[in-house]
Amino acid sequence: MAFIIVAALALLLVELFLRRRPWATALAAAIAAIGTVVWIFSDYQSRSQRSAASSVTVTVEGNGTTCVDPDLPIAATLSNDSTRGVNRLAFDLFGREHGRSKILYRGTLRHDRPLAPGQTVVRCYALLYHGFAHPRPQIVDATKYEWTAHVSFVGFGQAPPE
Repeated sequence: MAFIIVAALALLLVELFLRRRPWATALAAAIAAIGTVVWIFSDYQSRSQRSAASSVTVTVEGNGTTCVDPDLPIAATLSNDSTRGVNRLAFDLFGREHGRSKILYRGTLRHDRPLAPGQTVVRCYALLYHGFAHPRPQIVDATKYEWTAHVSFVGFGQAPPE
């Protein structure tokens, strides 16, 4: 749809340049001014969103004392240091052997509970069997892996009603 609008404006400008040069110059200047305003606004929105999203962090570890349930061996500490509330969060979880660079586990986990500004929550997560690289281990000891997390999605706003 945007392509059609741009093509129509280009044809209109060409027609005006051929017949009424002052009108074409004024229209080109107006389009350039509107485009500049839209670009500045969207760049500002993008920067503020990235800034707020970078204030939401996740740290993970295989911890048998925090997460006592063997089905939920990963302790994730979710922190919202932004000034806005978070209603959804997704992060990628990576597992490596200690001192190695090869990724042995990769999965995406979600947190769909509200996280208020300044709030920190510790939550236990299960490991997905199909997240492990081949050959998959029969028995998983989460403490034998080095875990890292990368926030992949942050949804800001009010939490949905429960």
